[in-house]
Amino acid sequence: MKPILIIDPGHGGNDPGGGTNKYWKEKDLTLKISLYQYKRYKELGVPVAITRTTDKSLSPDERTRIVRESGAKYCHSNHINAGGGDGAEVIHSIYDGKAMAEKIGEELRKAGQNIRRIFTRTLPGNSSQDYYFMIRETGSVVTNIIEYGFADSRNDDVQQLQNHHLDFAEAVVKAFCEYTGYKYKRPSGEIDQVEIPIRPVPPPISGGNTGGTGEYIHLPASESSWRVYPLDVSPTKGNESGFLNPKKFGGLTYKILGQSTPNVFIINTSDFGKVQIYGHPSTGAVVNKSSSQSKGGTVNSNTESNQYAGKHLHLPKKESSWRVYPLGVAPVKGNEIGFLNPAKFGGLTYEILGRSQSNVYIIQTSDYGRVQIYAAPSTGATISEDNNTGENANKNSTDTRYLHLPASESSWRVYPIGVAPVKGNEKGFLNPAKFGGLTYQILGSTQANVYIIQTKDYGRVQIYAGPSTGATVSN
Repeated sequence: MKPILIIDPGHGGNDPGGGTNKYWKEKDLTLKISLYQYKRYKELGVPVAITRTTDKSLSPDERTRIVRESGAKYCHSNHINAGGGDGAEVIHSIYDGKAMAEKIGEELRKAGQNIRRIFTRTLPGNSSQDYYFMIRETGSVVTNIIEYGFADSRNDDVQQLQNHHLDFAEAVVKAFCEYTGYKYKRPSGEIDQVEIPIRPVPPPISGGNTGGTGEYIHLPASESSWRVYPLDVSPTKGNESGFLNPKKFGGLTYKILGQSTPNVFIINTSDFGKVQIYGHPSTGAVVNKSSSQSKGGTVNSNTESNQYAGKHLHLPKKESSWRVYPLGVAPVKGNEIGFLNPAKFGGLTYEILGRSQSNVYIIQTSDYGRVQIYAAPSTGATISEDNNTGENANKNSTDTRYLHLPASESSWRVYPIGVAPVKGNEKGFLNPAKFGGLTYQILGSTQANVYIIQTKDYGRVQIYAGPSTGATVSN
């Protein structure tokens, strides 16, 4: 029997999710909520499916394909929010799902959670498409993204989610059954509310806390904010003890004293003492035996970044699958981290950040971070000075104009240069309300209503500021 509903626990595997704090990882809490709902729907006779039942990674393409091919009519995409707000949010498509979203919001409110907003959003520069990929790419399935609360709320969301996450999960079950006509019956007895424990960091697996591995970690000069974490916590967003600024010093290098988990290293810093730092190759960090940065803060002497400054790689639209590889591995079949799809976008263009070997270039992608890509002339790829198609849009300078963010907003996403400016890719949040509004000089524009600004906390970033957001632009 085809399911009428498919449940998607947000994030998973190597993606902990932004709604993570010292009490939980978003991927774990969404899985717990989703498995509970899956069990309840089975008990109530609702044909149901689920995208994952374990802590596994799903790429955006894999996740949306599972939903599209499930045969389901509806989808719950379960998430925990971040950004300093408070309350639940339910997101629906610009085309459908509003009535379901309102019903879910109503039942969450009855269960004790305040509702921050029920809304929809369009893609910047294309008002005929939904903003969120989970809604946009799931075909005819009516998908609602349910944000159960904020992991970094200054009000009561953290306590609410710890103590009542399954009450909220049950509220969604009730809403769905009543909306679709399935008979609803509350579970017998009280819902088991097991608090989510803090997940301690495993003991170091090499080098120890005070010894050394003989290796060094090099942080690239392109990054202005790099989280470091105390030794006794999980190294996830929300647990950081502070931030390093490699850009300020043209790159930073630290001796590795040990390793707590794969790609998480122990270093000693002047500002924060002995800390953990995440240094997966996809971040641009490099680990080697050398104690010094190379010229310009570029830590891989083979990248030849200066030679390719201002050049762009164009992938032809006839190709639907193009391998990309992590930094530090041989770019051969079997080592790929994923695939790009130029055909889907009418071709793709990326700024060339460097070269690791002949015809193998380093680029920044929105899905896989910084990667290697093989692009010999025989592949159909071309290199030029211009950047007129693909993910990385032109960053042309403008006349002196200013962007004004209204004082009514307390959380406004900003995104790194070179990634798609969509939820999940954000670098951080601005708080116009704290300062009675914020104003920035516009340095450029990457696409319609997406501007480049210079911020104190995050450096040069992209920001979406369409008219519907309340932002204004002036000379």
